[in-house]
Amino acid sequence: MNNWSEKAKRRKTTGTGRMRTLKTIPRKAKNGFRTGLPKGSRGPGSAPSST
Repeated sequence: MNNWSEKAKRRKTTGTGRMRTLKTIPRKAKNGFRTGLPKGSRGPGSAPSST
């Protein structure tokens, strides 16, 4: 037997509201959660070395 509140769950689940922060999570995860860093300090191998 199914849950009696199946429709109620559907109305209230993630994605039915604004998702203020949650909608940006995949984009942030793709970049490794780096925000506001200068271009040279983004990890090894990102900036070309001058040697």
